[in-house]
Order: sequence, then C-alpha cells, then structure tokens
Amino acid sequence: FAKKDTPQYSSITRDNFLGFGPSATTLLKDNFRINTFSVIEYINTLKDKRIPTALIFDFPERVRYLYWLFWSCYNLDIDKNNFFQLFNKDLDSNFWWEIKLGRLLGILENNGDGYKLTDKGAYLFHLVEQKYTNQYIDKTWRIARKTPWPEKIVLY
Repeated sequence: FAKKDTPQYSSITRDNFLGFGPSATTLLKDNFRINTFSVIEYINTLKDKRIPTALIFDFPERVRYLYWLFWSCYNLDIDKNNFFQLFNKDLDSNFWWEIKLGRLLGILENNGDGYKLTDKGAYLFHLVEQKYTNQYIDKTWRIARKTPWPEKIVLY
C-alpha cells in the first residue's frame, strides 16, 4: 500500500528494522530475532523488564548477504549502491558467480544501478519464494505459536 505520489513501502523488505509486539521480528546487521508469539508471555517479560525475544538467528556474513539478495529479488531489483551502503562491500565481487549465471540463464539483466529480474526471473523467483515461505516461515510460525519459548527450530 502507498498513498499516491509516495514511495512504495514494505516492512519485510527493509534492510534493518526493529519489531515491537508479540510475534514481531527484528532484523539487525548480524542477526534476525523473533519475539514470543504469546501475548501473556510478552506482557510478562515487559513487566519483568526483560526482552521478549524468543528466537535469535545469528547471521554469518555471507548468509546476511544472501538474506539481503533474497529480499532484493523479492522487489525484483538488486541495487549495487544499496548493497554497498549497507555492507561496505561490492555486490559484483560478492555475487559474481550468481550474477553471471543469472544473466546467462536470462533471469537477470543489468539496469545501470545493478540488476533487475526479467519476467522469467520473476516467475522463477516466485516459485522459490513460495517454497521458502512454506518450508521456513510457515514452519517457524507454526512452532512459535504452539511454544512461547522454543529452544530451537530445525528448519530442514
């Protein structure tokens, strides 16, 4: 959603964000956090002056880059400047093989500021994104809804 003549906004494609409330997520430079889904447990942690984070996924550097790349593909736009501003690294140096393969397969094309997914690329990414949602996000949410403080979640 966006008001007329305003930039498009999506909370899930921000480079970093803080989530407040039960089941909210937080994305930081080196980790991803999920608050407890239980409203009662969330309130209790705040009363006890504790942080209501139920799960933390620590990002190795390369995995954080891949997370950024996944959500950039979700937006169909892979911006070199954005990658550099966020990580102080060169996109082409870090993803040279993936970019070369994507261009050879006709799923990526250069757009001057970086790369964009072609129609074929958008279609194939949609299939990957659906699988990701079913395999990882749905499983995480299902377990977190049943257990306020899961010790860990094995995704695959």
